[in-house]
Amino acid sequence: MRIYDKYNKLMYLTEGLSIKDFLTFNKIKNLRNADLRYADLRYADLRRANLNDADLRDADLSGANLGGADLSGANLSEGKIKDTGEWFKQNFEKSLNGYIVYKSFGEYAKPNPAWKIKPGQYITENVNHTKTQECGCGVNVATLEWCKKKCKNTIWKCVIEFEDLVEVCVPYNTDGKIRAGRVRIVEELK
Repeated sequence: MRIYDKYNKLMYLTEGLSIKDFLTFNKIKNLRNADLRYADLRYADLRRANLNDADLRDADLSGANLGGADLSGANLSEGKIKDTGEWFKQNFEKSLNGYIVYKSFGEYAKPNPAWKIKPGQYITENVNHTKTQECGCGVNVATLEWCKKKCKNTIWKCVIEFEDLVEVCVPYNTDGKIRAGRVRIVEELK
């Protein structure tokens, strides 16, 4: 396996040391072109790692922190990462018109001035579809549990209608937040 340190110096895996421990111990973030086939990288901290063109076939990345990682050109075939579609279905209630989500306005950033924050209104935003970024542009919504833990402002019940699901981005490392392109405000929670 070829792994380079931050100075692009070639490093070698020490006998008996797991790949995950090796990467953590050496604080390696440049894994460009690395051959990581079949590697057990469960729960590895790969934030901001350069995995450009890395071979991750059959690697187990479940629970790995991929926030900000560059996966462009990486071979992820047969790899095990969070099934974000399945996570979405398990964490949001399905209604007749779409999926129920929750939002608080002005919590971390000012709301878009074009938004009318009242029941029945649609709010829209361009979506950052990069799944390795936990936060990004879009209408940021979350599970009710996430909002209850993290939000101080009023929580609103919203819906992502079925036709708008194509614009949804569920980050690999979501802790309950997702991004959408269009959301309809339903009601203020009391």
